[in-house]
Amino acid sequence: MRRLAAGAVLALAAGCLTPVDPSPAIPHALRDLSAAGFEFQADVHFRADPYVSCQGAACADLVVLKQRRTILVAQDAFRSDDALRAALLEIWERYREPRRGSNRDLARGAWRVLHDGPRVGIRDKSILRFTHHTYRQLWDQLEPAERRDLPNPDTVPFP
Repeated sequence: MRRLAAGAVLALAAGCLTPVDPSPAIPHALRDLSAAGFEFQADVHFRADPYVSCQGAACADLVVLKQRRTILVAQDAFRSDDALRAALLEIWERYREPRRGSNRDLARGAWRVLHDGPRVGIRDKSILRFTHHTYRQLWDQLEPAERRDLPNPDTVPFP
C-alpha cells in the first residue's frame, strides 16, 4: 500500500498524471447565464487557466490572445457549479473592454453576483456571503462619486 501511494506521489511530481481539464463545465454555466439574460458576445473564447488566481470574488481574467478576447477562468472557480457561475457573472460586467479591472469595475461585478446570482442558479450561501463581504470592502474604497450607481452594502440583504 505504501509503495502504491509513494508511486502515485512520484508520478504526480514527475508530471506523468495529467490533471483533468475542467473546461467542459464552462458551456453549462454559460447556458445558465444566457437563460437569465447574461449572454457573452460570440467572439469571446473561454478556457481554464492554471495561472489565473482568484482575487476576492473575481476568479476570471480577460485578455486578448491572438487578437481574440479570451476569458481565463481560475482553477478555484471550478470547485462547484455555483462558483463557476459566480466567476462568469462577475466578469460579465467588465468583459467588453480588455483592461485591468478597477475597484469600481470589481465592485460592479460583485454587486452583479449579489443582485442576479440567485437568478442564474447561484445557491451556495458561502459564495454569496463572501461576495457580499468583498463588495463591502470594494465599496468602502471608492470615492463618493464612484459609488453613485452602486447601493450601499448596508442596504443589501446579507445572504
